[in-house]
Amino acid sequence: MNVYDCGNDLAKAIRESHEFKKLKEAKAALDPQGKEMADKFIRLNMEAQMMQAQGKEPEKSVTEEIQNVYKILALNSAAMEYLNSFMRFNMMMNDIMKNIEGVIKEVTE
Repeated sequence: MNVYDCGNDLAKAIRESHEFKKLKEAKAALDPQGKEMADKFIRLNMEAQMMQAQGKEPEKSVTEEIQNVYKILALNSAAMEYLNSFMRFNMMMNDIMKNIEGVIKEVTE
């Protein structure tokens, strides 16, 4: 088994996955304003999660901004579909990365 071939097969499988296809469809259906708001929500949410991972509580202004952006997104069905598709795709990719990280830990710990 060639690892590089497996990597190429994995990339192909990701592209053929339901999650990838739904994310591409949702992205194509977005208007520029919806994409901007969804990206802003994702960015703010990631910042808050990184702070929590570091043992810090996100500032109140950040959590309020996340809530406000989400309320606006909720009014745009295409933006919500994109956001939901992004989250499902991200979960799949995180699961794949956990598998790869497990192999890396075997030789680095």
